[in-house]
Amino acid sequence: MHIGLISRGDVDYAVDLANELNEAGVTVTLYLCQAHVEQAVDTPDRPIERLYEMQLLPRTCKVRLIRLPRMRDPRSFAVIHRLSNTMRDDGVEVAHILLGPGELWLAVLACLLRNMPVTSTMIVPQPNIGEELPLFVVWAVHKLLAYGSDMVIVNGADQVALVQKLYGVPISRIAYLPLGIGKAATKWATQGNTEERGTVLFFGSARPYKGLEYLIQAQPLITRQVPYARILISAHGKDLERYRQMIQDSSRFEIHESFVTNDVAAGFFERACLVALPYISASTSGVLMSAYAFGKPVVATRVGCLPEYVEDRVTGLLVSPSDVEELASAIICLLSDDALRHRMGEKAKRWVEKEQKKIAIQLIRVYEKAISLHRKIRKTE
Repeated sequence: MHIGLISRGDVDYAVDLANELNEAGVTVTLYLCQAHVEQAVDTPDRPIERLYEMQLLPRTCKVRLIRLPRMRDPRSFAVIHRLSNTMRDDGVEVAHILLGPGELWLAVLACLLRNMPVTSTMIVPQPNIGEELPLFVVWAVHKLLAYGSDMVIVNGADQVALVQKLYGVPISRIAYLPLGIGKAATKWATQGNTEERGTVLFFGSARPYKGLEYLIQAQPLITRQVPYARILISAHGKDLERYRQMIQDSSRFEIHESFVTNDVAAGFFERACLVALPYISASTSGVLMSAYAFGKPVVATRVGCLPEYVEDRVTGLLVSPSDVEELASAIICLLSDDALRHRMGEKAKRWVEKEQKKIAIQLIRVYEKAISLHRKIRKTE
């Protein structure tokens, strides 16, 4: 079986899946956005070779880079049309599209690949609170993706019914698979950082649904009980400046604004004692899986699919969204008990390793079903 994995924004997710499929004996070709790969490896010079040199991918996995214009640029259609032809020429038997919010042209690609079985993962099937894209745009993109896909994968159990309701996908064409393992994140670690006492990491975009403001509000409560606590923020987004204005004591924070390269990001996870996910809305979380891969427990809110991935008091602590005192208490609990925190981190890492063994088998079953469904559709046309 030859799988074509296509991703615009999530390089690590695609790399993780490619590695697992390759180990299972599946041929994989990756089709990735050139700008995102260059950003990940921090150089425009030989970015594909860098992926191999860093052992992020085995050389048996072929990589092709796509130069996409802006998402609203109609020239993207020509790029996607060429990509569909390239995939056929490469001998791809099943296309697997990893779709992020509003990625219109990948949804168009699903519709162009009419002679090939298509499996698509809806990474965020429903918009989070405060997303910039209008709801009707997100709905239309996902609807188009569903139309062009033989099978749709979701990463949360309750998202099966959601996708069925929102996009009219029959339940027979929806598969629930747990989120990718985040193993690629650890391969970027080149700096040899060690855990820094009292460091709480917030990583990702500073969008409203991420709840960064509640972590900032919790800081005085945390440092009152744990004087050495510090909050490390690596974030990007136009709202970050607004969050800066909420900080009462800047000496308690270390802030890295804008995107960071993957090796720098790995260093942040190494330095952290725990990772905070104070979200007020969520589907799943790649940041959570990266934390687990680094053996870090999390403090996360009971929103979206996060409770599916966080076993309370085993791999992390679950708190109510928007509850500053509960968030602070959970962080204080972990920072004050090194043995508990390390035990949770080890259990989180073992959970990731256990899930890793299942992913390829589950994916292959979905691909086989996509092939079967596609053949039936072709016979009726």
